[in-house]
Amino acid sequence: MGNLVSLWSFISWLPPLLIFLASCYYLSKSAKVDSALLFIGSGIGLLVTIFFSWMPYFVQSRYMPFAEASKYYAIAGFISFLGGICFVVGFFILITNSVNSSKQNKI
Repeated sequence: MGNLVSLWSFISWLPPLLIFLASCYYLSKSAKVDSALLFIGSGIGLLVTIFFSWMPYFVQSRYMPFAEASKYYAIAGFISFLGGICFVVGFFILITNSVNSSKQNKI
């Protein structure tokens, strides 16, 4: 049963990892503000996902009190929020540039 639980925790890393790899590829092809924000946001998202999947093991192995563990979760939640904001702003800039580029090509 323990192997199945660890397998499911690794599967939860897959979407953030794929998004991070796609943003790395985009950053290597086009080093602009939008690609940097996408890279930063997806990297933070991946790290926070890894943190959230491993945190229960650390809490259990160190007999951490609930109040202390909740502080770590709150900090990670705030960091995740900042990463999400970076990703959304970068994605919005990318969409705006793509739409403006397609409009200029039609004229």
